Amino acid sequence: MKRHLWLQAPGQVEGDTSERERFQKGASLVIKDVVQTIYPTSLTPEQYVEQDFHKQVAPPKNCPNCQHAHCLEALAYYDRYITTATALVMSIWVRRFQCQFCHISVSCLPSFAQPYRPVNTATITAGFNGQDAHPQVQRWKELLRGYWQRFEMHLPTLLRQVGNAFGPLPLQPTAKGFWGQLLHCCGDLASATQQLVHQFHACLFDTYRCHQRRQLQAA
Repeated sequence: MKRHLWLQAPGQVEGDTSERERFQKGASLVIKDVVQTIYPTSLTPEQYVEQDFHKQVAPPKNCPNCQHAHCLEALAYYDRYITTATALVMSIWVRRFQCQFCHISVSCLPSFAQPYRPVNTATITAGFNGQDAHPQVQRWKELLRGYWQRFEMHLPTLLRQVGNAFGPLPLQPTAKGFWGQLLHCCGDLASATQQLVHQFHACLFDTYRCHQRRQLQAA
């Protein structure tokens, strides 16, 4: 399971959506119900690949869907894209487990990645913090601009989901203001995403089905 690293033109990752969708549709023929968790790691994407860390990812202690303990067994991996510290793009394997009680597939997305976003978490943070001179921000500026616009559009829904969990909200909250609250409360975007996904079943950019609990299935 070797991963490949390649040069990619700015914006081309966005154009690869159809390729990712084709892969995901193929996978969905086998695995229909997936719950995504955020796997905390200090590794960079490059280190994750170099160390074959997808093989070392341990299952969550509790199923995020039914909450049973010690019930997740190894299932498979899936492939996705992520940008690197050198502004390249690489593919990584993401670990999947299956709950023996509710039969849900649980994927463990490394915290250096954001749900359904190819640009890595550190670069998104730099872009959202206005670090325009950062080489990776410059390379992916069009995608990052779109990410911010998506965050702004999703903000009213997101705030209804989280309320004052990250601090009191002003009468007219803004994306910039809430972004600052998230970083102040959580420390970084990786930790914020983990809390949003696990506690509120949400993330910055949308409310995804993979973050919602499923109806428990009969054994």
